[in-house]
Amino acid sequence: MTIRKLSILVIICVLASFAVAACQEKAPPAEVIQIDGFEVTLSQPQVEFPHTIAFEVAAASAEEISRITLEYRVEKTNVFPVTSVTFPLFQPGTRVSTRWTWDMRQTGGLPPGTDLSYWWTFEDAGGHAAQTPERSISFDDERHSWRSLSGSGLNLFWYQGTGSFAEQLMAAAEEALDRLADDTGAGLRDGADIYIYADGDDLRGAMVYPQEWTGGVAYTEYRTIAIGISPDNLAWGKRAMAHELAHLAVQQATFSGYGVDLPTWLEEGIAMNTEGELTAQFQAILDSAIAKNELFTVKSLCSPFPADPDSTYIAYSQSHSIVEYLISERGGRAKMLQLLNAFKAGSGYVEALDQVYGLDIVELNALWRDYVNA
Repeated sequence: MTIRKLSILVIICVLASFAVAACQEKAPPAEVIQIDGFEVTLSQPQVEFPHTIAFEVAAASAEEISRITLEYRVEKTNVFPVTSVTFPLFQPGTRVSTRWTWDMRQTGGLPPGTDLSYWWTFEDAGGHAAQTPERSISFDDERHSWRSLSGSGLNLFWYQGTGSFAEQLMAAAEEALDRLADDTGAGLRDGADIYIYADGDDLRGAMVYPQEWTGGVAYTEYRTIAIGISPDNLAWGKRAMAHELAHLAVQQATFSGYGVDLPTWLEEGIAMNTEGELTAQFQAILDSAIAKNELFTVKSLCSPFPADPDSTYIAYSQSHSIVEYLISERGGRAKMLQLLNAFKAGSGYVEALDQVYGLDIVELNALWRDYVNA
C-alpha cells in the first residue's frame, strides 16, 4: 500500500470515529426502573424546537404487555390542571417499545422555556397495570447561547448584544410596569420570562406558522414574552417590550374561571398606552382618520381588528385614544382597575361599562368622539 493510500485510510478512520462519537453524544440518556413487575427503560424526550417533542420508551414483563399510555401536562395558567392522553402504537408482547412524537405543527406551538411533566402507564394481558413516576422536561430553544438577567419578577434572556443592551431593556420593562400600575392598577402578579431574539426573522423562526409581520408575541397563558429586537433597534424594542408586558399583566389581573375576553380596543389600548404617548406615525394616522371621518365605532373595535394594515393602524391608534380618554377624563386609575375587576368577576363589556362608568358602548363612542374633536 502506498503512503498516499495509507494516509487517506487513516483520515477516513479518524472521521468515522468522530462520527460515531457524535452519534453517541446525541443519543438521549436512558433510565431503567422496576415498577410492579415491569422493567421500563425511559429515554430522555428529544426536543426539536419549535416543532416537536419525541417520547420513547421500552418495557419488559413476564406477561404480554397489551396497552401503553402516555400522559403529559403542560405548565400554564389554568383554572384546573389539564392532562393530555395519547396511545402510542406498538406490537404487544413480553418485550415492547414505542415512540410518540408531539408535532406542534398540528396542534399549535409552545413558547421557549415551557415546562412539561409526563408519565407512562403499562397494562398486561391479565389487567395488571403500573405507572412510571412523573418526569419533567423543559421545551427550550437551544439553538442559541442564551444569557440571562433577572430583576423585579422578570427573567430576561438574550443572545445578541452587550450586557448594557439587556440592562436597558430590563429598565424599560420595569418603567413600563410602573406606568401600567399607575394608570390601571394592574401588575405582574406571577412575573414573566422575556426572550429577546436578535431580530424578527429569528423570532418567527422560533414560532409555528407565524404571521410574516410578527415582531413580538405575548404567550399570556405561559407568562412568557418573545420579541425580536436587534441592538440597533433599541427604541422600538423598548416600546414592544412595554406593549407585550401589558398584555401579560392585564391577563393576570383579569384571569378567572369565567373565561371572559376583554374587548380588543381595551386590551390593545392599555398595551398601547403602556408604551407611552403615540408615536408621530400613529398620531398622524389618528389625526387623518379623524379629519376624514374614517374612525371605527367603539363597538366594532370590541372584535378582532381588521386584517389590512391601514385599517389596523387606525384601530390601534384609536384604541390608545379611547383608553387615554377613560384614564384622563373618566376616573383615572381607580375606575380602570374597577373595570378590570368587573371582567375578572365575569361581566361582559356591556355590563362592565355600565357598572363602572354608567355608560353603554354607544354613549362611550359619542363621548370619546367629542373628546378627540375638541
